[in-house]
Amino acid sequence: MQIPFFQRGVRINLTSRDIKFETLNDMWYRKFLGGKGLGALLLFNNLGVSVDPLSSENVLIFLTGPLTGSSFPSASRGVVVTKSPLTGTFLDSNIGGNFGKALKSTGLDYLIIEGKAERPTWLLISDNGIFFKDAQAIWGKSTSETELALKKEIAQRGVEVAAIGPGGEQQVYFASIACGQRMFGRGGAGAVMGSKNLKGLALLGQSELPWFKSEAFLIEAKKAREKLQSNQSTKKGGTFPQYGTSFTTAVTNSMGVLPTRNWQEGVFEKADSIQAEEFFKKKGRSKTCYQCPIACSMIMKPESEIDSESAMRRPEYETIYAFGPNCGISDVDTITKANHLCEEYGLDTISCGVVISYLMECQQRGIISDVFLNPLPEFGDADSLFATIKYIMENGKTDNPLAKGVKRLSEAVGQGTERFAMCVKGLELPGYDPRGMKGMALLYATADRGGCHVRGSTLRAELLMNPKDRFMYDGKAALAAGMQPIYAMMDSYSGCLFSAFALTIDDYAAALSALFEENITTQDLIDAGKRIWNLTRYFNCREGFSRKDDMLPARLFEDPVPFGPTKGQVVDRTRFEAMKDEYYKILGWDVKTGAPIIDLEEYTI
Repeated sequence: MQIPFFQRGVRINLTSRDIKFETLNDMWYRKFLGGKGLGALLLFNNLGVSVDPLSSENVLIFLTGPLTGSSFPSASRGVVVTKSPLTGTFLDSNIGGNFGKALKSTGLDYLIIEGKAERPTWLLISDNGIFFKDAQAIWGKSTSETELALKKEIAQRGVEVAAIGPGGEQQVYFASIACGQRMFGRGGAGAVMGSKNLKGLALLGQSELPWFKSEAFLIEAKKAREKLQSNQSTKKGGTFPQYGTSFTTAVTNSMGVLPTRNWQEGVFEKADSIQAEEFFKKKGRSKTCYQCPIACSMIMKPESEIDSESAMRRPEYETIYAFGPNCGISDVDTITKANHLCEEYGLDTISCGVVISYLMECQQRGIISDVFLNPLPEFGDADSLFATIKYIMENGKTDNPLAKGVKRLSEAVGQGTERFAMCVKGLELPGYDPRGMKGMALLYATADRGGCHVRGSTLRAELLMNPKDRFMYDGKAALAAGMQPIYAMMDSYSGCLFSAFALTIDDYAAALSALFEENITTQDLIDAGKRIWNLTRYFNCREGFSRKDDMLPARLFEDPVPFGPTKGQVVDRTRFEAMKDEYYKILGWDVKTGAPIIDLEEYTI
């Protein structure tokens, strides 16, 4: 048997500037795979209880998966793991592009970054060594300016840069980390990086990856590529290559689950103006992740009215929802510019859009508070949208709660506004209204990093495959409990979620069997996913979370959708609690507390 890893990690202490290399026993790779799974294990073993996420005691871990850097298609993901400043929960966020391949090529499987630098710093990480660099001259620069500056200084081909913008420096609780116009987006990993005075990482590696060259593995990679190239959703000219996720707007709007004006409605009357075709008209060139035939991303030609000289990435659906219907905006260029500003500042677009839509509803209702900026943004007003994004970016280190997420903001404002602060555990909700898809209600409530649609998604099951069942509660606990460990598993072996439209777990099991040179079954992978899901849940329970925190905003229980295909629907509290009971029982968790029952020795390095 071989392990498809270097079995090599490094601890970088920014305070002392100590660098320590380490290896992990084979057992941990077999049990936790890599990526999210290995990151959860390392976080659990390296972080004390109740640590302030923005203190020097928090750790920031970057990882790869077993397939990262290989020719296996749509498996290039890189992962960051930390404790979230936005939610206080376990946080993992992953990224496409070339970051994962670049990290693997340095000869490392993971980086554990500890402590806090005395002054702004960036790191050069290569297979020839790790070097601390002065970041004073680039502190305050945007993410793209930082990337260009570091690449210019290194002046070698193949450099990949992961950097924070002013949002991370200001420690906005939902700041992101950017790498080539892609984002470690949700939960505030960028704020953790900023709290450590770490401006960026430059990755430059040339290490060979010999385990990816076996005949058996290359055969499995070829089979998978052929499947992706023949599937209607992923083949050339298919849905994802043409439109990315922007096509989702038409689906959610037609079903009445497109959150509009801070989730007051489920249908946006101007949705036709922001459909996928409207973004497609502005396309420039496709952009793909390493070894991926789908090429779902698009660099759009800049428009003069967008007020930027740089090329802009086509927004994904979640961004279109957050800055579009949710803010009453129906203009493609406005949404694109808002997305671009967040990329340059280093801010999560979903969280930013939901914070702003909350402010817009406060303005609509005439709610006045001394914690607000003045004037408040208004639904449908582009100028106030842009101004608020800039204000949030500039005020992370102040006492103003606008930069600390909608949960803390609504608590500061009070006046009953908590009921329409659209978040779970502090993480702002993505663009699927669970009043019209009951399985998503349970997924949001129980996701390990807070309200999230990519810790198990019912989009395909409830909207695309069985739309007649979307209002039903029966069977949804089993659906959620089955999907969440599978998504945890995929985030661990570095698979892209879009590949699941063409590939199955069996395809990944065959590829990993070829890599590990032993029979790895589909059930082995599912068991690994359950092990990982139990560990992230245990981490959250250790931090004080319990069943009571598996809750939705009051609006979803109390305010029926006013019109459209989901008219009259709410999430019924009694049925919701019954779903939770069944969900905990299926996973073997304590029904009263929601805590998993695990043997800690199995998780202690």
